[in-house]
Amino acid sequence: MNEILHLLCLGLFLTLPPILLLLRFKNQKPSWWLVFVMISVFGWLSAFGSFMFYQAHIDDLITQNQELPKGWDSDGASGLAVMFFGWLISLIYSLPWLIIFMLSVGVRKWCQKLQTD
Repeated sequence: MNEILHLLCLGLFLTLPPILLLLRFKNQKPSWWLVFVMISVFGWLSAFGSFMFYQAHIDDLITQNQELPKGWDSDGASGLAVMFFGWLISLIYSLPWLIIFMLSVGVRKWCQKLQTD
């Protein structure tokens, strides 16, 4: 169960910026401040949830005496980084999507300009 929750949180982390920017591209809503707040807050929560559920999954595997995934013990300080800087990680992850958004807006404006000329 923890593995499924880990994958759901990871999926939310990965899909949140493109979904919010697609909504912004199509409807001009939500406002920019809300987009960035949602990306930082929900991105941080989903990254932290993904880390916690992954650790719980590893604990489940240990208690069941099953084989552990390779590299499970070379965690480093990723939990600490996600806890304190998950919001920043989420904002940095959204930057390529923001570039794609800006290029799309530019292409849309260019196409509209061609249609009016």
